[in-house]
Amino acid sequence: MNEQWAEFATALESGESDQVNEVIDDIKDMGLGERIDLFDVCFDELTEMYAATDDGYVRQSIVRVAERLVPGIPTVMALDTDDQSIGADEADVRDQTDALCGFLLEAITDDDGRVRQSAKRALQDVFRTYDSLEAEETVEALAHELERMADEYSGKRRKHLLEAKEDAEFALQSPLGRIVGEFHEEFGESL
Repeated sequence: MNEQWAEFATALESGESDQVNEVIDDIKDMGLGERIDLFDVCFDELTEMYAATDDGYVRQSIVRVAERLVPGIPTVMALDTDDQSIGADEADVRDQTDALCGFLLEAITDDDGRVRQSAKRALQDVFRTYDSLEAEETVEALAHELERMADEYSGKRRKHLLEAKEDAEFALQSPLGRIVGEFHEEFGESL
């Protein structure tokens, strides 16, 4: 696993889109247990790499890889079916989701808009994972934190933070409320 991470790190640092996309595809193709193990091996190094680079594309790539490492909802579903093959429990999923969330809250204020957009998309999965873990209070706290953070910024950063807040609030809605919200968003003005 360490050797594989070393290869992935080299590809990420290259900034070459083909290499980065290959890393993301390789992680996506891994089993849940492998992804959980890889997270344990490399997440700290990944966040250090993010902090050390000035290249916006590399930071965006790191956000995308970090998102892939935490297979939240599929892992929760596997746990719900008592799948013992993944070698994790709900506390592990929660810990990894918390770590990813903290990282994404930093990335969503990045100077580069591509990084912020990737972080915003990744946060949607985080919100859904917390929802599947029945941790609504965490999603509520995140919505409040994103609003507080938005008050510190203007322009596109503020916009992205408020959009992420809306995504968190959307995750808190009942399934029927989500369907109505999506319907209204899609067809609202034409009704």
